[in-house]
Amino acid sequence: MPTWNRRPKHGQIKPGELVPVADRIRWVLGWRAILGVAVLVVWWFSDQAHGTDRAWIGWAVAWPVVTTLSLLASRAGRRVARSALTLSLLGDGVLLGTANWAMPDQHDAMGFLIFLHAMAVTLLASFRTGVRIAIWHCVITVLFVDAINLGMLADTSPNVSGATLWLQFAALWLAVLSTAAFAAKNERELRRRRHDADLLRQFGLGVTSAPDPASVAAALAEFGYAELPAHRVVVVAHVGGATEHDEPQRLGATIENGRLTVLNRLGPDSEPGRHSVIRRAIASGPQLVRGVDPRTDPWLAGMLPGARNVVVLPFAVDQIAGAMVVEVRRRRLERRVVETALQAAMHASVAMDRILLTEHIRRTAETDALTRVANRKRFDEAFAVELGRSAAEGTDLALTLVDIDHFKKLNDTFGHLTGDEVLRLVATVIREAVDTTDLVARYGGEEFAVIMPGRDAVAALAVAERIRLRIGALETVTAVSASLGVATCPAHGTDAAGLINSADAALYESKRNGRDQVTFASAEPDREPSEMAR
Repeated sequence: MPTWNRRPKHGQIKPGELVPVADRIRWVLGWRAILGVAVLVVWWFSDQAHGTDRAWIGWAVAWPVVTTLSLLASRAGRRVARSALTLSLLGDGVLLGTANWAMPDQHDAMGFLIFLHAMAVTLLASFRTGVRIAIWHCVITVLFVDAINLGMLADTSPNVSGATLWLQFAALWLAVLSTAAFAAKNERELRRRRHDADLLRQFGLGVTSAPDPASVAAALAEFGYAELPAHRVVVVAHVGGATEHDEPQRLGATIENGRLTVLNRLGPDSEPGRHSVIRRAIASGPQLVRGVDPRTDPWLAGMLPGARNVVVLPFAVDQIAGAMVVEVRRRRLERRVVETALQAAMHASVAMDRILLTEHIRRTAETDALTRVANRKRFDEAFAVELGRSAAEGTDLALTLVDIDHFKKLNDTFGHLTGDEVLRLVATVIREAVDTTDLVARYGGEEFAVIMPGRDAVAALAVAERIRLRIGALETVTAVSASLGVATCPAHGTDAAGLINSADAALYESKRNGRDQVTFASAEPDREPSEMAR
């Protein structure tokens, strides 16, 4: 059964409620117990305290006990609790009316309690219940007046004129209706605030699972389009690198007529100028402008041509800075709506920053600290994935192993700092010599590995030769060369061990034949990699 169809338990709030009905009922019943005690206190100080009819005083004493016991009705379910509340509220009216008749010297105090009762019911139960109680108090008063006029009850008070009676009724109704009006306004505002809080919570949960910053920008654009509401929305964000090795980028999203467009990479023309409204918003807070000036914001004006009534909501946190620019449908916006959208923008910036940090941590765990290429762990994982894809799709896969010649001698002669610099330079030229779809990894020591999906033997050998030539052209304190071995799948194996063994055997052949050359693996490698001398 869906949760919204279940009967709410104690303290559980149904959709649309600010306070559970069970709690409201319990509070009203509790207040009634206090009211019964207050009537007895007023009676005690009344001049008629010792001459009152025993039946009336018996009910007056018993009523607080009855109202206290009625608190247990909330445990029997909502229907029983509502019935108990209705009957007890009607009994309150009878008790207060009787006390008002029985204690003529306490008319002011009893009138105050009647007013207080009606206002408390209006606040604690509901506005409609408060109005009904006001009607009930008026009816009880009229019944007592008629009973006195007909001689059914003793006249214990001076004659009350009709004008005075209507004045009392008007005052009661004014108090109840004023309380109801102010309470309704406050409750409406509380409902709006709760609605906004729910929207922000749902938005925050949604962007938490976003895979990349562009997806967060798209979610923010959809939020602004739906909630402000808007004709058009543009979200632009500058995503800085977490370290000096990470390349900053600009991205965003735009939505118009319900059509969302994700802008994964924006050009340098999207950079806001010195006097851009986006820069002003980031520096001093949200901006409301009549339109976008093409002179100060040419890119934004191109994204929102002819825009009117534009709201710029900035966001900035750590490595993230940007804005949500919204062309709203109406000139005036509630402050609450703007604040909600601004908080959503901040949620989005935090989510982008979290994604950036998570990506940085992941890359750090998979990157060799010295050479900034993939480490052995990342190589093993990627190689297994590519072998599986090659087997499933029947595509080519090539593996190239690169080993720097005489690297130990270079370290011994020029020192390890020079050796580290050579490793960094070799890693850089290998990365520049291959495609972006290829993976370059430091396989171990001075040896690198390149996974080349979709490459046959001819293409793989061409790339390997290009790598060799570029390494040989490096300008360092001494000449640097490398030996390379190339193997392909499925010609040299379909598993990781077989393919690596073939490429390593080819690399050994390059070294044995004089180094500084590329060798393609034979069909059956005749040596184990552990036997090879470097």
